[in-house]
Amino acid sequence: MGEFSTRLRQRIFDTQSALRRAMSAKDPYAVQVEQGELDSLLRIAAEHGVDVSTPTAA
Repeated sequence: MGEFSTRLRQRIFDTQSALRRAMSAKDPYAVQVEQGELDSLLRIAAEHGVDVSTPTAA
């Protein structure tokens, strides 16, 4: 896996974690921000054929 794919998958993992934290904290603004970031990252992954179905381990 190339560096681009690795870093993109890590950013997706990190954003998913931040989204879960925002949801747990019941922070609607943070949820909206993190969801927007996640949507953008997933769109980029799809455009570049990056498989994000397997979790990334940090």
